[in-house]
Amino acid sequence: MKKIAYITAALIALAFIVVGCQNVDEEMEAIKQWVLEDTTYFDASTPVDSTNGESSNILMATADSIFWWRAAQNLESPDVDVDVKGDSGWVEWTRHHTAKLNIFAFVPDTGIWVHWVKDFGETAKIRGIFRKTGVDSDPYRGWTLEKISCAVGNSDNSTVAIDSIKITSQANDLLLKPPYEDQFFDLDSLIKFKSLEPVSITLYANGEETVAHLHTTLGLILVRDTFSNTAGVHTGTWNTQFWPSFRFAIFDLMKKSTLWEEEAAYDYDGVLLPYLIKND
Repeated sequence: MKKIAYITAALIALAFIVVGCQNVDEEMEAIKQWVLEDTTYFDASTPVDSTNGESSNILMATADSIFWWRAAQNLESPDVDVDVKGDSGWVEWTRHHTAKLNIFAFVPDTGIWVHWVKDFGETAKIRGIFRKTGVDSDPYRGWTLEKISCAVGNSDNSTVAIDSIKITSQANDLLLKPPYEDQFFDLDSLIKFKSLEPVSITLYANGEETVAHLHTTLGLILVRDTFSNTAGVHTGTWNTQFWPSFRFAIFDLMKKSTLWEEEAAYDYDGVLLPYLIKND
């Protein structure tokens, strides 16, 4: 009799374990579905690039004026890693893509403009924290996004790195440091800027021979601002957009040779900061 009782208890315990695992799997799948269907927070990439020209004040060995842009990305399927503990969920979204960097360069040795094309690959990453605030019958089994991190991106085999970013405005004095994907922001208390507010940016690179840009939008137009560089410390003033909305500011660092030398490899590191334009 005792043996039968022990077996019965073991079977009941096993049943609870199986049901518990099934419930966790269902919760994880619900969060994953939320992430894959989202187009605001987790689709952390720019499908096309802003276009602009740059000139050098000194005669470069290869080029002294350039006009460059990244072509449309070939996106791979994202990987979504989910972990659930009780009513809390953690997500890491990553996606690799390939594209081409186009550069029109004026080569002083020949006195002509040439077109360089560089193939490259990048991986973007962003993390989120979810909270179960509803019931199983709600959409996504009641899971909602509570916090979002900075997004990061870097080229395959990159050597450049953004050591830190200092952001100063009327209401903000923020210092971002790596790992940027571990810096989370509550959705109900994101960094806020007013429309057309001037924001001072200082980006610290891990090398002096680097170029840094800020990518934003002006309406439907993609805009790229170039930072001034003093020994790897890149500075500039950003005037925020006019229309109130949620956005990402893209801080873009490349090795200088990426743009200015034909044979140099594509070398990139980037950070995307989530923020709000809000005037009240």
